[in-house]
Amino acid sequence: MFIFLLQAFIPAFADLEPVKVMSMHYDDSSSLVYINTRESEPVQREPLKFVRLSNPNRIYFDINDAVLIGEKQQLVFEKSDIKEIRLAQFETNPRNIVRMVITFEEDFDTSKVKLMNLDGNIIVKTSALSLKNDYFNIVYEDEPQNTAYSSIVANSQFVQKVQIPVTQTKASDSVMADIQRAFENSTLPNTDGQTYDSVVSVDVSSNLKLRTKYFISQYIPKNGGLLVSGLGQLSTSKMFYLSSPKRAVIDLPNTFLDKKIRNTEVKLCSDGSCKDTAKIGQFEYNKARIVVTSDRADKYIPIYSQDAQSLFLIDTDKLNHTTLSNITSNINKAFVRKIDNKTNELILSFTNPVVYSIVRNDNSLNFYLFNVKSYNEQDLIRTFNNTYYKQFTLSLLPQVGVRAGMGVNKDDIIRIEQSVDAKALKITITKGKQEEVKVDKPSKKTSVKNKVVLDAGHGGSDYGAIREGINEKDITLDVTRRVEAILRSKGYKVALTRNNDVYVSLEDRVECSESEEPEIFVSIHVNSAVSTDPSGIETHYYHEYSKELAEVVHKHLIKEIPTTKNRGLFKSKFYVINHTTVPAILVEMGFLSNVDERNELITDSRKQKTAKAIAEGIIEYLKANGKK
Repeated sequence: MFIFLLQAFIPAFADLEPVKVMSMHYDDSSSLVYINTRESEPVQREPLKFVRLSNPNRIYFDINDAVLIGEKQQLVFEKSDIKEIRLAQFETNPRNIVRMVITFEEDFDTSKVKLMNLDGNIIVKTSALSLKNDYFNIVYEDEPQNTAYSSIVANSQFVQKVQIPVTQTKASDSVMADIQRAFENSTLPNTDGQTYDSVVSVDVSSNLKLRTKYFISQYIPKNGGLLVSGLGQLSTSKMFYLSSPKRAVIDLPNTFLDKKIRNTEVKLCSDGSCKDTAKIGQFEYNKARIVVTSDRADKYIPIYSQDAQSLFLIDTDKLNHTTLSNITSNINKAFVRKIDNKTNELILSFTNPVVYSIVRNDNSLNFYLFNVKSYNEQDLIRTFNNTYYKQFTLSLLPQVGVRAGMGVNKDDIIRIEQSVDAKALKITITKGKQEEVKVDKPSKKTSVKNKVVLDAGHGGSDYGAIREGINEKDITLDVTRRVEAILRSKGYKVALTRNNDVYVSLEDRVECSESEEPEIFVSIHVNSAVSTDPSGIETHYYHEYSKELAEVVHKHLIKEIPTTKNRGLFKSKFYVINHTTVPAILVEMGFLSNVDERNELITDSRKQKTAKAIAEGIIEYLKANGKK
């Protein structure tokens, strides 16, 4: 599939100022031609139309009332259905017309090529897109590939430097020279094993758009974090952490770093509130590496801008005080597709451009959607049900947005792509060679008799469900402490994954349980939905050896709180109950989104009844299994 993208620019009135066609860029990794244009004001446009010709096999379309800034532009290709692309000033009298001509191999069926106008963009494509109104660029890969511009053989384009009034800051000549050299010197392997010298013209106007490579022009401290900005399309690989001293490290493949700022260390807290520092270097010729040195290095996460032109690294505890976007967005729809037995795809569609973070750990994949305020939970559940993404969960984070994610395996291969308009994210997961090991029976040789680990859901910056100023994290901690008190009064040993309002990652919760070596693990949560109708109690388990514990605890909950709905047991692959090696369950004690149930959940009576039921279920289970 190859796609061509340009802005819609056919004037409806002859007396308007001509559209300026600035430059043409080609992206081999995504087979995209980008036509950069500028017009004085938006105007209603008539549709563009193809004209198909033979001998040679080609198509063209005209951009009326348009002026090409600079000389005619041409791209020539090898080993492609496309042989040549030309952009030229076709006519200046009586009308200004810019024409694009695309020449194909003789046996290529040009009837497959279609022209679309979507949200002010024109897309020319030869096959159906997986999501009709979005085109995607890679922003994250576990295993990034260096494929940029590998198949361009020649480019005779020359772009004339022109003076055009603009509002953006113009790139300096030295910056442009470094960008040009970055492309000219690149010799990356093609898929056929050969290499081609890349010769790509660069638009010297301030509206530069390089669609494959990324050029870092500056990095500065901002709001206690590090803002990295540049030109092009940024992408990253998995962040990792080092010790002695503690450091967070992230690589940017296919990235060239301005020589003037390489290896310059900057302090992230100008007010002296922290000692964190950051440095960027050209780790390989086509790879930049960012290193943040901090005692809290493991708290740093990457945040991607809406236009994928900048990256922000910051400690998660500082997020509440950082303004990331003034645009509010909502999750509009989700699409799930099974590509093959190993690979599955999920597309999240948003009402407006989204600002987000990707946090990939060995056992989980999480997204922070910072400007997303709402989503239809029931609609998403129906979409995810009975698919690979059925354990994909979402929760609201006040002053931050939404956290979404799911458990994955260390050897799974993950790729994240962002649509051109930043209104969609595509998550593709390919199962790794090492599949998850399923334990039929928990090992009892290391368990401490009559010891329980209680897990109060959410905490700290992770508020969980929120309604009318009431936070899930507060209710779960209160109930968990009550369960602890009852169990200790009966002589049982209890450990908590958190005993106050702090953020604890899913991995740390599991690690805490494993280090405590309990007989069982119980995670306590409050449910929520977009609709105010659902109510009731659910109990979740994953491994078969956890089912008995779920049945016993759930029985006591329904007996103790008969006024609410019995929603039953669910086999669910929640991270904490999937990765613990002892019987483990997750209790959803009611719906915060249901007005009546919310009013009950916040009362001491309901909290104590819930705690009593959970504790009595645990005691019955431990006594029964102690006799086996």
